[in-house]
Amino acid sequence: MAAGGTGGHLIPAVRIAEAIKDREKAARFLFMGSDRGFEEQVITARGEQYIGLPARGFERRKIWRNLRAVLDNRRASRMARTSVREFDPQAAVGCGGYASYFPIRAARALGVPYILQEQNRIPGLATKWLASQAKRTFIAYEQTRQELSGCNNVEMAGNPVDHRLASMDRIEARRRWNLRSDETVVLVTGGSGGARSINANVARGLARPCPSGPITLLWQTGRNKAEWGGASGSGWRVQEFEFTDAMTEAFVAADLIIARAGALTVSEIAAAGRPAILVPFPHATADHQTHNARVLAEAGGAVMIADQQLGELSLLDKACDLLKDREQLNSMGVASRSLGRPDAAGRIADYVISLLPRV
Repeated sequence: MAAGGTGGHLIPAVRIAEAIKDREKAARFLFMGSDRGFEEQVITARGEQYIGLPARGFERRKIWRNLRAVLDNRRASRMARTSVREFDPQAAVGCGGYASYFPIRAARALGVPYILQEQNRIPGLATKWLASQAKRTFIAYEQTRQELSGCNNVEMAGNPVDHRLASMDRIEARRRWNLRSDETVVLVTGGSGGARSINANVARGLARPCPSGPITLLWQTGRNKAEWGGASGSGWRVQEFEFTDAMTEAFVAADLIIARAGALTVSEIAAAGRPAILVPFPHATADHQTHNARVLAEAGGAVMIADQQLGELSLLDKACDLLKDREQLNSMGVASRSLGRPDAAGRIADYVISLLPRV
């Protein structure tokens, strides 16, 4: 399982591995990715083997730093080839990120069949470079197919998300967060690291009385949680948290979600069938978050707001406007759910298992 750089790449790999394990109890996994992130901690806590590679992305502005990247990537390539050969896998799965390229390239060189799973509307370089010889490339957006027009092995499957998003009882989800069934709940999330511009905007909004309260805010601040704390205006009930293992319950509990537009987040919103306000990260590679958000917005499931607009408007005011019109909110939820693919991990796992030799 090769994935590196961010949780948006790692978590799909974990979901696919879980689905494979559900079907093949004796399956063994080797995860490979970056040596600079949180991946090793996540994977080893699950009892799986992890090898971190010194892979580095190339600087597009400070090009003088790329000499170090070239040297590190050569070392990552050698490490990947040695590790793959020693593990001797029967199949390989690449879920993107620059660190995933080297293990999958090593698998290809050693004759190991591999598949790719691309989370974003605009595929990353690792996917583009490896897709032509993949047994299958699974995509999350139908529009991505045109970006891989030279490949005839592309299949629309969606992003691997927690399958409970589509089936969990809302009352049960709210109970996990100590919420009443009749509360109005807004979830704010900028991902595991938080989103500074969103947090600053929300903090300003909380300083004023809630125009249509009371409203409960589940606010994932990410790192530097203390920076965003403090008293809020009347009508707001706020639960701040840096990180939680109950994000699935938070998605299901919410009436409305305010979020970045990472591929996994957008897919989780769709699987849960929730309306959303999406604020794409403006510095994402190839502006892929804007492309992700646009798919959900054009389907009618979300409102998209540019990060540059956050100095002029209030996300909480926009949320309150949407919450006043329950008919519109419900129609947005239906549109969102129409794009949900809660069975993606299982579909991909079934295909990976089909590649394994039978004795």
